[in-house]
Amino acid sequence: MWYEIFVDNRIFPERVMRSFIRIALKKYLKKIQSLSESEIKQIQYNFQKTANNSEITIHANLANSQHYELPTSFFEKILSSHMKYSGSEWKNFQSNLETSDSETLDLYSKRAEISNNHSILELGSGWGSLCLYLAKKFPASFITTVTNSNSQKKFIEAKASSMNLNNLNVIKADISEFSTNEKFDRIVSIEMFEHTRNTKLLLQNIEQWLEDDGKLFIQVFSHQKYPQFFDDFSNSWMSKNFFTGGMMPYKKFYGDIQKKLKIVQSWEIEGIYYQKTLDSWLNNLEINKREISKQLSYELKPQNSKILTNRFRMFLLICSELFGFNSGKEWVVMNHLFEKEATQ
Repeated sequence: MWYEIFVDNRIFPERVMRSFIRIALKKYLKKIQSLSESEIKQIQYNFQKTANNSEITIHANLANSQHYELPTSFFEKILSSHMKYSGSEWKNFQSNLETSDSETLDLYSKRAEISNNHSILELGSGWGSLCLYLAKKFPASFITTVTNSNSQKKFIEAKASSMNLNNLNVIKADISEFSTNEKFDRIVSIEMFEHTRNTKLLLQNIEQWLEDDGKLFIQVFSHQKYPQFFDDFSNSWMSKNFFTGGMMPYKKFYGDIQKKLKIVQSWEIEGIYYQKTLDSWLNNLEINKREISKQLSYELKPQNSKILTNRFRMFLLICSELFGFNSGKEWVVMNHLFEKEATQ
């Protein structure tokens, strides 16, 4: 794409880039607003049909490498000490990332209705923020967490060892290939479902892994009504560089595609809260840019470190403007709690 050279070399200041992004988002939203209700319904139906006729994941290894080409040391400089790589809620916008992440992890455990003796499966470990939090908070529980990243597995295991946690097992596996004969009281997943394609098939698997009275808790981002696949590599910078094979579902997608797991409660979190998280990461990236550059020079080629850092900055800027658009009411974060449909 013609503008990639400007991104890779950080030609324009942040305020200019944000202005360009807002213009693109206004154009995109204008297209959505021009559609009739029946046209939106048809788009949603086609989105479901495409998803349901696919593999559980597509381009999983590529998408994983896009986010984790940068080493662990990079993320340690921009995330909070919890290493939470997902949107958090902010009770107070004057608060800080550390407090917001801590309070959000506690919210997850409450919304998932986790108790101290539960067996817990986490799908998509990230850098271990939730599984480590749960292992510490619920010492009588045993947590199994699944990641498709070797570096994340090693990082979480080292953290668990330093925290003297012996109730946590980290499994390296692609979610499309993962299988288990165990049954779990709770299954949790934070911002992993957007990286799947055939979500219906994954939910069918999850239903088999849950105890009869078990529950599934997920955090996902969504548009209010207009879904999107990230497959347009020639015209979409995000599809090409950061979210290959991913999706932006519409808000009711997870209830529409299947009925075996029913949604018993949902929480809608306005996008401005995710924007606040993203802007905190951007701020940390700016504050620590010299240390980051020095560290990356040891681990990557200087030119590669510069390009990857600038691309990651652009990724954060796009996401910040997207979730903050229209006061955070267009693109939102959803928390869903599911349980098994009662059998007759």
